[in-house]
Amino acid sequence: MKRFSVVIATALLAVSVGNSAEVKRGSIFGSKHNLSVSGSGEIKSSSETGVCIFCHSSHNTSSDGPLWNHQTTVPGKFKTYERSTMDSKPEQPNGATKLCLSCHDGTIAVGAIRGLTTPLPMQNVGISGEIPQERRSHIGTDLTGTHPVSIKFQPLMAAADQHLRWPPFDPEKKVGLDANGYVQCTSCHDPHNNARSDKYPFWNKSSFDDVCNVCHKY
Repeated sequence: MKRFSVVIATALLAVSVGNSAEVKRGSIFGSKHNLSVSGSGEIKSSSETGVCIFCHSSHNTSSDGPLWNHQTTVPGKFKTYERSTMDSKPEQPNGATKLCLSCHDGTIAVGAIRGLTTPLPMQNVGISGEIPQERRSHIGTDLTGTHPVSIKFQPLMAAADQHLRWPPFDPEKKVGLDANGYVQCTSCHDPHNNARSDKYPFWNKSSFDDVCNVCHKY
């Protein structure tokens, strides 16, 4: 029995080591979304060692997202994408887009964690702890220059535009609509994995075309 226990323990250790290597290659730990003191980006904590805590927690979470632990941006202040040729209009940020903008709109401190009276101290942030305007990761509240987000993608919308594909098609199931049929930031970006593309941040596929062709046809 003792020998059997040693064999099992050794096997589990090997699996653990293998999983750790995979985590480092394609997960948040090696990306700029690792905001802990061990993070690789310039914006990171001055002392916090936890990685997931900046977005998630197992306790005291809000209903805005899965185990959501960050102060959430308030819709209503955003200027949404609009063109005269559009067959639908984006809504104020909702779903995953609202969560992403809770840091990237530049109005909330990156370290603003639920349950804390003051945000976690961060390096290379603005005077209020926010992402500074001069950084590329600062999207702001004017969304007119981005791809439409928080916009419902429906059959009639696609039928009215010969360049849209219905239904969106991705055999790998990495790109697509959220559970409510909306195009969100996470339709194209995976906030937990920055290993799929060397050119586009947190891109869901290796190339720009691979992502766009899921919903668009030319």
